[in-house]
Amino acid sequence: MIKIFIIVSFLWANTALSERNQFSEFFNSIESLSANFSQTVYDDGYNLLSKTTGNFTFQRPQKLRWHTTQPNEQTLLLSNDELWLIDTELEQAVLQKTKNFAETPLYWLINKPNTLKNVPKFSHQAGGIDWYLAKGNTQSVEFGFQDGLLSAIVLINDLEQTVSVSFDQLVINPNIMPKTFELAIDPSFDIIK
Repeated sequence: MIKIFIIVSFLWANTALSERNQFSEFFNSIESLSANFSQTVYDDGYNLLSKTTGNFTFQRPQKLRWHTTQPNEQTLLLSNDELWLIDTELEQAVLQKTKNFAETPLYWLINKPNTLKNVPKFSHQAGGIDWYLAKGNTQSVEFGFQDGLLSAIVLINDLEQTVSVSFDQLVINPNIMPKTFELAIDPSFDIIK
């Protein structure tokens, strides 16, 4: 009898978890977000290729600053529908050609789920993290949630590399200064458009 109760409880918990979409609840409730991140990239044999750390900030409708501090300083800045990659070490700023973010993780971050056609769905639970899978035309992205907060994003890029980003020190709806998203390029940098 106890075994049956445990099995029924387990099945009910999984059903309740799959019906509750933490992704939608989280991203529908925020207008801005900031956090620290650690990103690792592995090849298809799961050999570590790179590790970067930094911080990111985003604010709706389409403003994002992804600032890598280690091992090299780079900033990915989305503002006014322009996406810039600023590399401090190379002393250059490149305007990215991508205008369609639908096939990137940015798509799910900058748009509220209640406006999306393809909202990530609960996929599985592993290591105390609830994973939600978003399937795009060319790329799938997994979002991990722990205690209702975004804790990780995992995707396989065009080179068949696994990109894993984990977050900590999340601040929901912080008051962000507008200059955070202003394009400020050192005059000595090369600008590539």
